[in-house]
Amino acid sequence: RVLVRSAMRSTRFLEWNLRIVLAVFFLWSGYEKLQDLSAFTKSIGNFQFEWEVRWSGETRNFFDAPTDAFIAYLVPWFEVLAAVALLIPYSKVGGAVMLIGMLISFNLALAYAWNLGIENLRCGCHGVSDAPTNYPLKIASNFGLIYMSSLVLWLAWYHRRLASETGLPNVEA
Repeated sequence: RVLVRSAMRSTRFLEWNLRIVLAVFFLWSGYEKLQDLSAFTKSIGNFQFEWEVRWSGETRNFFDAPTDAFIAYLVPWFEVLAAVALLIPYSKVGGAVMLIGMLISFNLALAYAWNLGIENLRCGCHGVSDAPTNYPLKIASNFGLIYMSSLVLWLAWYHRRLASETGLPNVEA
């Protein structure tokens, strides 16, 4: 029982630190985007995902207006919401799932843009930037964030499992 308490204490410390780091990062990221939504809208429009409209046969960019603005106005608020959810013990799993979903979606979009050969893409991930996106670095950093979010999920499950097997209270923190 003493070993279980010690294991729970150290893993709770790790989980709490991961949640704080992720929350601060995504609060900052969402805040930077909210500072200049028009620039973030332009960044989203840069992705140039063309698709054919079946009923008219014309080709359009998926991220043309109003889709680009819709996404630009939602993404920063989802980031802020997920960050706040990570800080609240009973919503940490939901916050981590939201982040994983957003990061996977963004990685797919980056990989597709990279495959199309878009060289001067400015993703707008952390506000306005003049530097083009470094695809391998951005995708790798997103996988790191996915790993951290997944670790939060695993630790939440681990603590519940330990508490149920040992009869110790599962005090959410």
